[in-house]
Amino acid sequence: MKRLLLTLALLMAFAASAQHLTIPGTEVQYRLNSEDWVYVRTFQHPKGGDIYLYAYTGHNVVDLEGDTVLPFLRIYVVRDYDGDLYDLAYERYEAQPYQALKEYTKGEGLPSSGGLGYIGAYTNTADQKDYQFYMTYFLSKRTSVEFRLETTKDTFNDMEFEFKDILNSIK
Repeated sequence: MKRLLLTLALLMAFAASAQHLTIPGTEVQYRLNSEDWVYVRTFQHPKGGDIYLYAYTGHNVVDLEGDTVLPFLRIYVVRDYDGDLYDLAYERYEAQPYQALKEYTKGEGLPSSGGLGYIGAYTNTADQKDYQFYMTYFLSKRTSVEFRLETTKDTFNDMEFEFKDILNSIK
């Protein structure tokens, strides 16, 4: 009985610490699953919107080369977007080419209104490391939204639960 009460208390404390957030100017909501995600800053998107950047600081994530990795969540928001989901995905591909490893269109982090998602990979020429990410695109009225959760390829499996939990919270 004590164990059950302790478990319930921990679950309630965790639920209370989860951050429910709304993207300003939209109805899009998401939850950061723990205090381990730290807001870094907001950038202005060149096409009229914002880019919100969060970093994962919960524990040291170390890749196979012994380098500390900082997994991140980047949310791109473009207001008055006049394209469709495939235009949006192609624009992002042009900005940074990647290999699509898997495409998904239902579940797995897409809001009930639909969207398009990829698990992708690329090699960063600056540090010669391979990266893997989730990218989820959807439209909310005339606003395009992209969630990108990224880390190095060899730490992706370690972060996948964190990534999926955030993606599955999108409404």
